[in-house]
Amino acid sequence: MASNFETSIHRGSDLFFDFSCYTCKGNDKNTEAEFYCEDCSKVYCGECLEYHNFLYQKHVTLDKKNISKWPVSDATFDVLEQCHVHKDRKLETFCEDHSELMCTVCHVYNHKKCSHFVLIADKVKNLHQKGDFKQLSATLDTLQEQLILKNDNFEQSLKSLEQAYNTILEEINALRKAINDSLDQLVRNTIKELDTLLAKLRTSIQTDNANCNESIKKMTSFKEDWLNIKGKSDAIQMIMYRKCWDMSVKAKAVLQEMTEENDITLSFTPDPIILQTMATISGLGQILIKDRRVTKETKPEACCSLSSKSDPEIQAIEIHNQDLVASPVSGTPRQAKVANQTSALNKLDTISNQASVPPKQGDITNQSTAVNKSDYVSNPISNSSTQSNNTSALNKPRWMPHTVTSSSSTQLVQEYQSSALDKSDPNQVIKVKTSKKYKVYIEKDACVCFISGICEIATGELLITDFNNKKVKLLDQTMKVVAHCDLPSEPVSICSINSNLVAVAMGIKEVHFITVTNLQLVKDKTMKFQHFCHGIAHHQGNLLITTDTALYQYSVDGRHVSKLYEDTSGEKTVTSCAVSPDGDRIMIYVTNQASKQLVTLSRNGTVISILADPALNWLYRDAQPRLHVTDSGQVLVCGGMSNTIIQVDKDGRQRLAEVVTRKDGVIAPTCVYYSKHTGILVVGMWKNNNILVLSTH
Repeated sequence: MASNFETSIHRGSDLFFDFSCYTCKGNDKNTEAEFYCEDCSKVYCGECLEYHNFLYQKHVTLDKKNISKWPVSDATFDVLEQCHVHKDRKLETFCEDHSELMCTVCHVYNHKKCSHFVLIADKVKNLHQKGDFKQLSATLDTLQEQLILKNDNFEQSLKSLEQAYNTILEEINALRKAINDSLDQLVRNTIKELDTLLAKLRTSIQTDNANCNESIKKMTSFKEDWLNIKGKSDAIQMIMYRKCWDMSVKAKAVLQEMTEENDITLSFTPDPIILQTMATISGLGQILIKDRRVTKETKPEACCSLSSKSDPEIQAIEIHNQDLVASPVSGTPRQAKVANQTSALNKLDTISNQASVPPKQGDITNQSTAVNKSDYVSNPISNSSTQSNNTSALNKPRWMPHTVTSSSSTQLVQEYQSSALDKSDPNQVIKVKTSKKYKVYIEKDACVCFISGICEIATGELLITDFNNKKVKLLDQTMKVVAHCDLPSEPVSICSINSNLVAVAMGIKEVHFITVTNLQLVKDKTMKFQHFCHGIAHHQGNLLITTDTALYQYSVDGRHVSKLYEDTSGEKTVTSCAVSPDGDRIMIYVTNQASKQLVTLSRNGTVISILADPALNWLYRDAQPRLHVTDSGQVLVCGGMSNTIIQVDKDGRQRLAEVVTRKDGVIAPTCVYYSKHTGILVVGMWKNNNILVLSTH
């Protein structure tokens, strides 16, 4: 069409038009055309168009706003044939060396040295003979068809996208309805339990009331008889005395019992698992993008890795275990009734396992060996024993045990709100209010405790590693040891993987995975490495492990991803590690115990800053410095023999404050953890049977 061939060469005369009126041209007049008739295939000026429309009223005419639908004008062809250098010359030759059209003057003056010259007429003839014109036309047709098909596909994709959107909305609403139905059922069950309890208490009180009235009547009768025994025989008086005395004893007992029962009242303690579980999730599910394109088969790569570096020298061997090691110390947790309920709440704590990336054959660094077994181990604290569930806790949804932490739902919500730190400012200083010590030593311990690591699961229970006693201990929300797990070697550090799975770094080149189920600790699997495992952290499906001189990154299934950082200047140069939560910039923090420094790295292992502070006083070999990053991004570092815990800024460049000091009761702190559920700081100490719990502002 016209727009496809318009030239940008300006002509010097206003009488030379791209489109000249067909009727005026026949009368030897040069008038610019302003309209085009599709039926006549001719162009007209405004004056001639009036005569045309009078004769052909049904013809469709187009003005210059639709010039793209006009035919190519003769004037345009004339301009296209002109040499852009010599306006009075037409294009006649083609330089194949430069693939350029030109006139004969250009040929003589500018292309004398070119050896491949042909006339345009000969070139066109040759192209026709070879069929290039037909082939180009066919190619254009094919491309146009493909573009049309692609355009149709885009439109279909938009429709499919809208349909998927509506379907997901329906699924979300259905899930919401299921949750509401389940909550309604829970409300009905709770109210039914309340009604039943009220009926029992009402009946008991009414019975006591009737007994009280009966006793009052008997007491009145005995008092009257007692007043009437004057003048009676001694035997009668003695009999009445014994009866009245017996009656008084019984009345006192009944009165005492009624006094105690009179204090009975009702109170409601909400199940914290509901709000705690809701607090750990950000939505009802995941929205996934499914790519339906067919692509060539490619080798899988690590998901959500912090770096693309590779170090093939590391080998990980995975050994699966299913050992039940401990059950609760006392009592049986109340199990949620999930039978005949379609509540979506039993899906809220379901663990989402990422698909394992299959190793390449022959690549020893990506292979793992799995050995499954299930053993029965008795409870080491109580006489009762429990059989482990052979189904892996990683692959099924579960309800967490019922625990009581507050007396009302309002109070529970207020605790959540008041304890949550300002997530918008990772440099907000944490301030402690009060401190209290809790004993974590148990009868099975052979040595004084040395707490080397702390982490938390979704339901608010804490897990601590006891280095000296080779144990992982589970603390309930009252800081009481309710279960423990014996380990083959000293546990150095611990981190949480998901809602109830933790990973424990061992000094014997192993990482042990332990699942918490109904206040029981279950060994899940063990991964072995060719290097020492000291510090450990988890981030977006990846494990960060320190070896004393390097920081490695692995997937959770044990596949090596990269070596992020290394310092070979001496021993214990890379001892502990922690990673900031998702945000604008992901930071990795490692401690250099040898030089008493905190090193801050970018997500790919680049050194951002190095902080040396007098509070970082790490002397003992086993008491490695631990650090912790809160969900808000606040960085806490244990000072060891300085008896302090300091907070540094997000970039690790300066100390912000001494959060915990000797006056708060801390002595040689080795690990620290901030609980997002309760807003408390928990501190483990070197060779100390207690942990220190501090409330915060």
